[in-house]
Amino acid sequence: MNQTNTRRRVIGPALAMLALAAGTAAAGEAAPAVIAHRAEATFDIAKHTVVVRDHLVVPADLSCLRLGDGLAVTSITRPGQGALATADVLTRVQGSTADGGAWQRLDLAAAGLADGGELVLEYGGTFNTPVDQVEFSRENVGGEISATISAEGIYLASSSGWLAGADSTLATYDVSLVTPAGYETVTQGRRTEHRADGALLHTRWVSGDPSDSLDLVANRFVVTCETIREGLESCTYFLADEPQLRATYLERTRAYIAMYEEMIGPYPYAKFATVENWFPTGYGMPSYTLLGGQVLRLPFIPTTSFGHEIAHNWWGNSVFVEPGEGNWCEGLTSWCADYHYKELESPAAAREYRRNLLKEYAAYVADPAQDFPLKDFLSRHSGATRAVGYGKSMMVFHMIDRAIGRERFLGALREVAATHRFRAASWGDFLRAFGQDDAFAAQWLRRTGAPTLALADVRFGAGEVSFRLSQPEPAYELDVPVVVTAPGGVTEHLVHLSGTDGSYKLAVAGATKLAVDPDCHLFRHLDPAEIEPTISQVFGSDRHVFVTDGAAGPLAEASQAFARAFAESDSVVVVDGALPDDARTAVVLNPGPALLARLAPAGLTVAGRFFYLDGKRYSLDAADLVFAAADPRRPGATALVVVCGAADRLPGLAGRVSHYGKYSWLALPAGQGRVERGNWPAGASPLLATR
Repeated sequence: MNQTNTRRRVIGPALAMLALAAGTAAAGEAAPAVIAHRAEATFDIAKHTVVVRDHLVVPADLSCLRLGDGLAVTSITRPGQGALATADVLTRVQGSTADGGAWQRLDLAAAGLADGGELVLEYGGTFNTPVDQVEFSRENVGGEISATISAEGIYLASSSGWLAGADSTLATYDVSLVTPAGYETVTQGRRTEHRADGALLHTRWVSGDPSDSLDLVANRFVVTCETIREGLESCTYFLADEPQLRATYLERTRAYIAMYEEMIGPYPYAKFATVENWFPTGYGMPSYTLLGGQVLRLPFIPTTSFGHEIAHNWWGNSVFVEPGEGNWCEGLTSWCADYHYKELESPAAAREYRRNLLKEYAAYVADPAQDFPLKDFLSRHSGATRAVGYGKSMMVFHMIDRAIGRERFLGALREVAATHRFRAASWGDFLRAFGQDDAFAAQWLRRTGAPTLALADVRFGAGEVSFRLSQPEPAYELDVPVVVTAPGGVTEHLVHLSGTDGSYKLAVAGATKLAVDPDCHLFRHLDPAEIEPTISQVFGSDRHVFVTDGAAGPLAEASQAFARAFAESDSVVVVDGALPDDARTAVVLNPGPALLARLAPAGLTVAGRFFYLDGKRYSLDAADLVFAAADPRRPGATALVVVCGAADRLPGLAGRVSHYGKYSWLALPAGQGRVERGNWPAGASPLLATR
């Protein structure tokens, strides 16, 4: 996620936003305007200040520059022309940034630079924002900060406006940085100078390839760099020397870059650095990722989300998003990373990934008012925007891959990556490379929603099987996978459905089973019977009722704290006693035996201080139980049940549960250890028929 410029992304089953660099996308068109920065910045940690001298070369026809509101400009000079009166060219503008904040507008025409030219800005600022309240929420980072300078570390996000920028432009950067000795800096580009001078450290970073902004981090890093090949390094910037962790990330960096160079094309930068932050982040910038220490050490990150961030160095960081047709980047990066890793694991893992995307769409976009077309997706800020902007987008790329074949699909990706390197690309550029027409774009990019399929009139004959498929108006144009099981084996057939109803016959001898899209290759609405109760079905609602069952004293207080953390709000509804009949998404905290018996599915037993899942016993002294359940008294409703063994553990479960929405049940260890998780069996699909 990011602020005014939008490249930084939150890591998660993703990750957030990316570069929305405006400008033309198609090869042969004019490139976007580029500003050249040659800046010097000196940091005083004790005073929490930075002093900047920025020599800019600005292009013609640029009306103004933006500078952060927290910066005091001391000098504006045109080389060879002399100083300008600050009041004549600089004004404060209130409430027009993405977050409604103020900024400073430097009028280039008033500065005599309507036709472009050179400008030197000198300014400084004080940044001392505390970071102790920064924490991850379900869909983005709460307590977002844009700049801080302290003994704990230096962090300047581009949203602080610490370097001047402009809408619809890119920039190149040559920055020389002076920090106290021991405070290593890292940003995008290549480090060309690293020189100690008494109590100071001088570093210089050169990024000659255009990008839309520049973020900077400095801290007492232990820096390790290894050469991958001439001109390319893999680096780690960690707050402590941890050889095993360092080795893991260096090895994974090499492996991912090799994989994506084969898949997409040459890596676009001189390095990739894994940088540890002292407060929670999960950001990806050109040539490095900034991970909070806790995220960095999660055991699954190196083999999942870390690769996603490296893939973004192709999609989003060097091939920019042309936002006029929507943000294609997160869906494509998910296809190249998260989904591709499941493909490498097994066909079953890839199928489950696709199915989980459809389950998330069903959970988070259950309310049609939350849905929107892909052309309108710019950034993730809710479960619904993730389900569409990441999930639906990934499935669109998957459907194209299936339609044209992997070789043509990857060839098209390489083509776009090569022709749009350090330029903006649109959905249209990809669709043209894939050979898809405007009807495809109208159906999958400009239309809200997803198809819904129904199966009827299945007849198994000796030499064939016949059936009928239907869908509501307005109909989608679909090639529907139909899988038939017969004594001779399992075969997949594609049948074309272009209207609301179609009848089909397949020549299969002795067919015994027919399944419509059982492997979830189509982006579609799953039938409710195809979906088992999952935690995400509860997260998908913004109207939760929290139910306690005779809680008192510390447990009652802990229940209130859990409710506030789960809802990410201080305004929550907590009732004690019966589960309300009209509560479609209730969260039940430590239910008594009667309510627990009503909600517990087959395979789960809670008895005294123990619970049993599929024959395995867990102690409530060592683990807590969370599960999603269908309520037999409330058809269509899902309850989330939390059975916590200790009141002091209950509030913290709210944040832990949020990472496991696709599962039905969790056994969360009270201390360190692996979270056990799983899913209840799904019901019988109405898209399945047997002889």
